Amino acid sequence: MGMTGIRKIMDATKNYRLDIIGDVHGELGALNALGKELGYDADWRHPEGRLPVFLGDLIDRGADSFKVASLVRRLVSEKRGFCLLGNHEANLLAWHFRHPRYLEPKPSNRDTIAAIEADRRRWLPLLEFFRDLPIAVALPDLRLVHACWHAESFARVRDLLAPTSTDADAGDSAFDYMTRHVALGSPFNERGFIEGLPGADAISDVHVPHDDFLKGFETPIDKPFHDNSGKTRHHRRVRWWQEQTHQVVNDRTVVFGHYWHLPPLKGHFAPPLLKGEPGLDAWAREIYAACPPTGRLPLDAEYACIDFNGVSMVDSRVACIGALRLPEREIVWASAPSR
Repeated sequence: MGMTGIRKIMDATKNYRLDIIGDVHGELGALNALGKELGYDADWRHPEGRLPVFLGDLIDRGADSFKVASLVRRLVSEKRGFCLLGNHEANLLAWHFRHPRYLEPKPSNRDTIAAIEADRRRWLPLLEFFRDLPIAVALPDLRLVHACWHAESFARVRDLLAPTSTDADAGDSAFDYMTRHVALGSPFNERGFIEGLPGADAISDVHVPHDDFLKGFETPIDKPFHDNSGKTRHHRRVRWWQEQTHQVVNDRTVVFGHYWHLPPLKGHFAPPLLKGEPGLDAWAREIYAACPPTGRLPLDAEYACIDFNGVSMVDSRVACIGALRLPEREIVWASAPSR
């Protein structure tokens, strides 16, 4: 393919106006504040016809998981929104399908699970919605994933999770455009994990390839440690955007959430430290002290972590949600009181 052909492909996304939104975690007030900052009305309609694209983790922690998930489900059903699967939805589905590793609910899922058990019929449409969400999108000029795009893991699950053709092949809306570029579909079907998915049936903590996309890439460590939930960890998350030996892609911008971050006031377009690493709390407090409730900054990197739940790590009274506007390459955030 000649240079002209490559440029034509790389420019394709510029025909669509996308707002890629990071982890919401049930914070409806902050989500609506972000929508207003981005120019959406109260029903999430935009005068420019922009498409909100959610990177997953709609649920847990905040008080309005059901309302947030219901809103996003409606937007997707009307082709006015697009959504990827997050690890919180995946953990919830694994519990729902009674997978042996998830019989005991994840601590972060417990409030949502209690709500489901109180009114399962109300939640069933949302569980079905989560079940069908894809885990990776590859646009001509960027990749979208909840946590990490790991090349080896992609190769191991590609044949099982490759999407089939859909009616969107004939459409020309932003929603159809996103659907055409799904690289990996959902790891679930109506019965649970897709049969034959590597690692999905394992009871022990073996490497599960599709988890790399949802939960991040991890490596073994010599000295185990206890995480926030008291679980003993024998692996650590890799800051793959910094540790080049684990850089998974370098041909396109990668947009992701998952890792608790704060708005990039000092040029950190992904967190310089992860949970459990020394200095994280001090860094987060420094950024939060200088962070206005709303803001905009140009993206000046080939990656962007737009999960700004790190704000709540410093001040549990405040929720902050971020977005990346395309083709403008502008990071936007908005805050609201957390209920």
